[in-house]
Amino acid sequence: MSFQYLDNGITGTPSVTVRESFFWKKQRIIAIPACNEEEHIIPCLIALATQSYALPDKVVLWLNNTTDKTCDRARSLQDKLPFTLEIVQVVYQPHLASAGTARREALAHAARHAPLDALLFTTDADAEVSKDWIYRTLEAFAHYPVEAVFGRALLLPSESAKIPLHLHQDEQAEQAYGALLDQITLELCPEPHDPWPRHIEHSGASIAVTRQAWAQVDGIPDVPTGEDRQFYKILRQNGIPVRHAPDVIVYVSARLSGRAQGGMAETLARRLRAQDEYIDEVFEMVSSRLRRIRKELACRGKNQPGPALADCPPTRIRRDDLEKHAKRARRVLNFLRQTRPCLSENLSHTPADQCDSYSPAR
Repeated sequence: MSFQYLDNGITGTPSVTVRESFFWKKQRIIAIPACNEEEHIIPCLIALATQSYALPDKVVLWLNNTTDKTCDRARSLQDKLPFTLEIVQVVYQPHLASAGTARREALAHAARHAPLDALLFTTDADAEVSKDWIYRTLEAFAHYPVEAVFGRALLLPSESAKIPLHLHQDEQAEQAYGALLDQITLELCPEPHDPWPRHIEHSGASIAVTRQAWAQVDGIPDVPTGEDRQFYKILRQNGIPVRHAPDVIVYVSARLSGRAQGGMAETLARRLRAQDEYIDEVFEMVSSRLRRIRKELACRGKNQPGPALADCPPTRIRRDDLEKHAKRARRVLNFLRQTRPCLSENLSHTPADQCDSYSPAR
């Protein structure tokens, strides 16, 4: 999740490449898990109904353990929407009720009634997708040989203003550091299907996947929370290529009370009380990232699938130390760019404890 607002308005007509792609002709089905979203469900559905160039064929609204007027408000639009809206109401037992379970079953229901070659999307009920969300997703599928596309989740501009400046600044610093780590990864493990620029998020607010790839990994993992990151992880483990499309954008609320344990709402509420001592665990030390890459390259050299980079346990960084680690990451990235030939071979013979001591050639 990032805080900045991007205006992704598009003009003109759809590109020939996208319109002639077989992805353009696939059925588009969107699964939306929802629990007590009466405040957000109408803006959510209207955003899907006003897409530029490409509309959904069907939206599955998975109302779980809902006691407010979400259902009534969704039904008030049902005959006015330019797509089929299927509303499913379920009640989970307390020990089963979770955001992860709801998303898993919503997508499973959508897939069960979809053509074998359909595209499955998922977003959140408190989200408003950008006007070109579907089109940009199709564009990513058309331009890159991938089976899944992850988009970005930004705060709604009206809600972003409610967040204190220091939290915006901290978030921007984390994202900038994460981008450095990602560029280091791409220097050593290029991914032609997912080149730079790309983002580093794995949010359930913006996921699209072919039905075949979804079935190959048995759908969304059966976990109560963090199902979006786990889904990305299992896609990687199964060798399914993913595009992190920087222009696929969804805007989400900045609420402080959410369903997902460890989710965005809980994180925001906690950081408003007192900033976390450590930055997000996905942003590790440079030496840790280089060790991951070395393991990945070793597996590739042996023609083994090997673990995804995300499989190794990360090392946490104290927030007060972030700038020091960012400077180190910039030094390493500059070094790698200056010595691009034979980088992979050199890395495989470099002791892990020396990885952070790289500096640019003088």
